[in-house]
Amino acid sequence: MLSGWTITLLAVGYLGLLFGIAWLGDRSKLGKEWAGNPVIYSLSLAVYCSSWTFYGAVGRASTSGWEFLATYVGPVLVFLFAWQVIEKINRVSKQQNITTISDFISSRYGKSQTVAVLVTLIAVLGTIPYIALQLKAVAVSYNAIAPGATEALSKGSDTALIVALLMAVFAILFGTRHIDATEHHEGLVLAVAFESIVKLAAFIAAGLFVTFEMFGDINSTVAAVKNELSAAAKFNRPLTDGSFITEILLACGAIICLPRQFHVTIVENIRSSSLRIARWLFPLYLIPLALFVLPIATAGNTYLPYHPLGADSYVLTLPLAAGQDALASFIFIGGLSAATSMVIVAAITLATMVCNDIVIPVLLRIPQLRLAESHDLGALLLSVRRITIFCLLLMGYFYYRILGDQGSLASFGLLAFVAAVQFLPAILGAVYWTGGNRYGAIAGLAAGFSLWVYTLVIPALSGAQLIPDAFNPTILAPDWLAPTRLLGLANLDPLTHGVIWSLGLNTLFYIFASKMLSPRLVDRIQASAYVDSQRDPNSEPGRQTTPVNVGDLQLLAERFLGIRRTQQAFNDFATQRNEEPRPPGDRAPTELIQFTERLLAGVIGASSARIVMDSTLRGKSMQLGDVVAIVDEASQALRFNRSLLQSTIENVSLAISVVDQKLRLVAWNQRFVEMFDYPEELISVGRPIEEIFRYNAIHGEYGYSAKSIDEQVEERMELMRTRKNHHFERYRPNGQVLEVRGNPMPDGGYVNTYMDITEHKRIEEALRESEENVRIYTDNVPVMITYLDPEQHFLFINKTFADAMRLDRHNIAGTPSHQVFSETEYLLRQPYVERVLKGERVTFEAPLPSFEGSDRTAELTLIPHVGEYNDVLGYFTLYQDITERHRAELAIQETNENLEKRVAERTQALSMVNKELRKENTVRALMEDELRQAKSDAEAANLGKTRFLAAASHDLLQPLNAARLFTSALTQQSHQDETRQLVNNLDGALRSAEELITALLDISKLDAGALEPKLSHFSLETVFANLTNEFKAMADDKQLEFKSVNCKQVVYSDQTLLRRVLQNFISNAIRYT
Repeated sequence: MLSGWTITLLAVGYLGLLFGIAWLGDRSKLGKEWAGNPVIYSLSLAVYCSSWTFYGAVGRASTSGWEFLATYVGPVLVFLFAWQVIEKINRVSKQQNITTISDFISSRYGKSQTVAVLVTLIAVLGTIPYIALQLKAVAVSYNAIAPGATEALSKGSDTALIVALLMAVFAILFGTRHIDATEHHEGLVLAVAFESIVKLAAFIAAGLFVTFEMFGDINSTVAAVKNELSAAAKFNRPLTDGSFITEILLACGAIICLPRQFHVTIVENIRSSSLRIARWLFPLYLIPLALFVLPIATAGNTYLPYHPLGADSYVLTLPLAAGQDALASFIFIGGLSAATSMVIVAAITLATMVCNDIVIPVLLRIPQLRLAESHDLGALLLSVRRITIFCLLLMGYFYYRILGDQGSLASFGLLAFVAAVQFLPAILGAVYWTGGNRYGAIAGLAAGFSLWVYTLVIPALSGAQLIPDAFNPTILAPDWLAPTRLLGLANLDPLTHGVIWSLGLNTLFYIFASKMLSPRLVDRIQASAYVDSQRDPNSEPGRQTTPVNVGDLQLLAERFLGIRRTQQAFNDFATQRNEEPRPPGDRAPTELIQFTERLLAGVIGASSARIVMDSTLRGKSMQLGDVVAIVDEASQALRFNRSLLQSTIENVSLAISVVDQKLRLVAWNQRFVEMFDYPEELISVGRPIEEIFRYNAIHGEYGYSAKSIDEQVEERMELMRTRKNHHFERYRPNGQVLEVRGNPMPDGGYVNTYMDITEHKRIEEALRESEENVRIYTDNVPVMITYLDPEQHFLFINKTFADAMRLDRHNIAGTPSHQVFSETEYLLRQPYVERVLKGERVTFEAPLPSFEGSDRTAELTLIPHVGEYNDVLGYFTLYQDITERHRAELAIQETNENLEKRVAERTQALSMVNKELRKENTVRALMEDELRQAKSDAEAANLGKTRFLAAASHDLLQPLNAARLFTSALTQQSHQDETRQLVNNLDGALRSAEELITALLDISKLDAGALEPKLSHFSLETVFANLTNEFKAMADDKQLEFKSVNCKQVVYSDQTLLRRVLQNFISNAIRYT
């Protein structure tokens, strides 16, 4: 056994190698050449050989006998005996620019979106089991070669998920790089071809190992196989028993109908000649694969009859059992190649179908997204395809997780094959039966898909116990409705039963619906393109012709196109070939015959044109059926053209009316009816236009003039009779303004159009008023203004410029500037004009033309007029007369020259004054020194005063303190009240004297800077009471009335200093009153 990491690294390395091959194929020129090589193309077709062929064929041989051969026999039969079918499909696909199988089928059946969606859904649902088959094969093979193979399913789930994600990444990188799905993926084709070589080599290696290592030699191998064939009952029953014939039919259809096979065979085909080589190489590729199936199956049944992984794994488990790890690893890579090639191509194909046929059409119908207005949907398309690839791989993974245990690899593949062959009736009918139409295709596909689900998918889900048992009859579901024995058809194997019902009803409904429902014109056109597709468009060997001349072809074409158009077409045909028009008697060449048929096809359809031309060339009359077909198709074309015409004129904003040669109304749009509010009974096909003109005249549509109604009508009828073009404006009674245009048609008839230009007239009037206002503004500014185009032609000048230059402003438009300015003035302006035309704003000075003999100067400012795309549309020129400014500048210059002399004189005078000032400054400096000395002496005297005050105050306080002691002693003795009052007053006076002396002391402290206030909260009541006691006696002594108002207000201050201030005020008041 090999380690899991070894196998993982080996697988990742191999996928990396595929990346490299695909990358080189896309980038290198050699890779592109190889991709077109017929051998490479043939090898890429081996994408058909998936893991079902690589692993499942051996398991199928071990369990079912010869039925495994059907997978190989079917493609061989198609490529050997029905290769022309593939060649025709390829030729049609190239002509129709086909991208997918859904595109091929839907394009054939009327380019129907319904058909495309139905094909896409069937392809997706039918491919999911096939993808699950590949994931199961890789998961089982990985767990077989790595340790723990008995837990294959439990561990294989994770393995399958990793493989699915890797495959999705590979498909995205090399399948969704381009927008055009018809572009060839050279790198992918090379990678698939390389994988085909690897899986073929791996399977042959397994077969050789069994032949020469396990059985010994070829003879022993043949003998062992013979014994197996004779002993096993499964090989001895008739091939008609079981599903062998059914599986051959499925394989034949699958080689055409599988979406991945269609993509590789048709879309990736570069040269049609490669198909002829692939016709032999592809069957040769299948032979060795089929040759070694029986030896490997025989060896597995002999040596590993009860292996837990079953017969599907014999290709891998036989080398493992023999200890051949290297060979087993190589075989594992071969199986991985078979799975990855199928999954990647299928994912790319289905992603393109889902994107083009379902997602994008749905998104385009959502108005909020406004995708129809987008100019670039490439990024969206790629994103949708990449998301779809991931979703498809995840759906396959989930299908494997749910139904992985319910069947062999072959059962998964057969289920997908039946879904794919539901396209077979529609594809074969597309290229071989002109009677098939979209109704038949839809009916057949819907019936076949429904029966596929009912007879094959439901039993598979029932077997997995995901839905109730579908085999037990009930009242609501009787036995004859059982999915595996529908309508009593019970003696068939389940596969054959499902194929008969689904494919049989598909074919029946396709034919029946196509017969019962008439095809559309586009169905017939596409049927002709598909069925009548020729190998060489310039040669038609099947057409028997008789001599026909140019005149016959012209006469034939004139019956359908008219004389003038036919002559013009034939003349254009000759001009394109650089030759003169051929005379009517000359024999018509093949090119002219084909050209005439294309002309007829543009009128009556491709198939009808072919019938007419064949009848003409064969020289026989057409059958009644042909005539009916032509008339029917022509009538459909006429109805389509009329519907197209009506839809066109209804979506035009103009009101339109059309009359024929007899001046009768034949066409109109709703806007015409609504604009003139015509009654319903008036407007009808065939109504003479004269009656409508008369209705208009009666209702005042032509204005109220002196002309009578008959004259107004006749005037307009005369215009149509003489087939004259006319164009005029009509003012309606309701204020609306119409622009009326009339044009005759080439083959008779007349077309009138009516455009509502009321708003345009209002805008025109507003512009006219705006222009007049602009002229008023520009004509009254003291600046000359002009506007010139890039070729220096005047387009506008204001009145100021016109008067200054003596120009006619009304005829100035278009006048070149060199005709207005002198040569000197013109050349002076040129360098600045070149700069302004580059988008630069320029200012310069230039002389003004003088017609009165005085020189004048202007400052010119050139301003570019820049358009929306930064291109200069013209330029403005502003002329500012600066003559007076120039004169002022000259006067200033003269004044400046005089000032220089005066400044020199003043400078000398100032020098003398400066000498006197220096002397005065010297005296002033001496005086300042004396003042500073005097100030110093004063400050010294003031300091002595301060010291004296401090000493005196201190000495005076000593006796006052002693006197207060005496008064204090007197107060303590008992005295009469009057005596006591006098003593108190004496004490207060002494205290005041003490405070005054203290104040003197404080003054000295203030001078010395040593006193600081002591702030506190206190009541004014105490201060006022002391002052009253102190000064009332003094006031009484001077016979003054002393009043004190008691105040209890609390203040924040220095109580002592405040009392002293108030004491000084009161003392001065008493003293000087």
